[in-house]
Amino acid sequence: MPPGTFAVDPDPSGPPYVLDRSSRLLVESGPRGTIVLNACDGLGLEEHPDTAMRRGYCCGMDGEWGPNLVCACGTVIATVYSDCYQVQELRLQPHAVERCP
Repeated sequence: MPPGTFAVDPDPSGPPYVLDRSSRLLVESGPRGTIVLNACDGLGLEEHPDTAMRRGYCCGMDGEWGPNLVCACGTVIATVYSDCYQVQELRLQPHAVERCP
């Protein structure tokens, strides 16, 4: 996503992962309607206090265990995918945010 833009993904995103019977692959079955932003657009968000949720590989967080960012009040709000092997994006949890009029 270009900085300053967003999209709403209607498909399931993130864990839990379930077995797709037709392909026999694990697929995402997390929340639908995540708001997708540029990975750098999460101003004011902080890393999850549980270090296990911040896991990644060599370059950043991978988001494979779910939301890994919290807002200043401590509410779990987003998942950043920032490791080098994946698409760089930030996904806001649809139940944790409201769009301003």
